Amino acid sequence: HLDSHRTPLAFSTDGWVRLFSTLVPAGLASVVVLVLLFAGAAVAPGPLWRWLSLPFALVVAGVFALTLQADTSPYTEGANDNATGASVVLSLATRLQAEPLAHTAVWAVLSGCEEVGCYGADAFAAAHRAELGDAAWIAVDSVGGAGADPSYLETETFLLTVKSDPGLVALFERICARRPELKGHPSQMRGAYTEGAIGAKHGFRVLTLIGHRRDGALPEWHRPTDVLDRVDAGLVERTESLLWELVQEIDRGA
Repeated sequence: HLDSHRTPLAFSTDGWVRLFSTLVPAGLASVVVLVLLFAGAAVAPGPLWRWLSLPFALVVAGVFALTLQADTSPYTEGANDNATGASVVLSLATRLQAEPLAHTAVWAVLSGCEEVGCYGADAFAAAHRAELGDAAWIAVDSVGGAGADPSYLETETFLLTVKSDPGLVALFERICARRPELKGHPSQMRGAYTEGAIGAKHGFRVLTLIGHRRDGALPEWHRPTDVLDRVDAGLVERTESLLWELVQEIDRGA
C-alpha cells in the first residue's frame, strides 16, 4: 500500500485526534477571521486590532506547529488505512466477475493521493461525471481496525457538513437490521473527510463504509501501529458481506 500517511503527534492517541479534529477547522476559520481583522485595521488603524487578532493567531500557530511536526514523522504501513478498503474493493470486483449483477454496472476504483486531499478521487469524478450520471458512489475506508465494527457514515464534517445520500443510508440500515450478526452501525466523521465527501462534491449519491469503534474512534489511524498484524480480518469480511448485500439491493431496485 503506497498511499499511506505520516505518523504525527496529532494522531498518537485518541485524545490528540479529538483535539486536532477541532483545531484544523478552527485554524482555517481563524485564518479567515485574521484576514477580515487585517482589512479592518487597514481601514481604521489602531492597537485594538492586534489584541483582537491574538487568540486567532495562536490557534493558527498551534495548527502550523503540529503540521510542521508531522512532516518530520515516519510513514505508517497503512494496513488498515487503507489497504483494507482496497482489499474489499478488489475482492468484490473478483466476485462480481463470477456473479455479475443483472441490471447494474459496477466500477471498481482504487484512487491515489487520498492522504493529501483525495486528489485521485477528485480527478476521477471530474473526468467521468457526465458518463456516470446518477451513479451511487460507495467509498470504503479503513475497515479492519481491531475493536471496531462495520459502520456507515451519516455525515462528514470538515469545514462544512456533507450528508450521505438518504436513500442509500435507509437501504443500508435495512440491511444491517436484517443481518444483525454483522454488527453494522451508523457513525459520523468529524475534523476530516473521506472520498465519499469528494463524490458528494461532484453531485453523486454517496455512502461511505468505515470501521469506527462505537465511540467514533478509528483504530490505528495514522499511527506506527497500523500494521498487518493488527488488522481484524473478520471485520474486513463483515464489511465486504454488507457491501455485497448493498450492491445486490441497488441492483434489485435499478
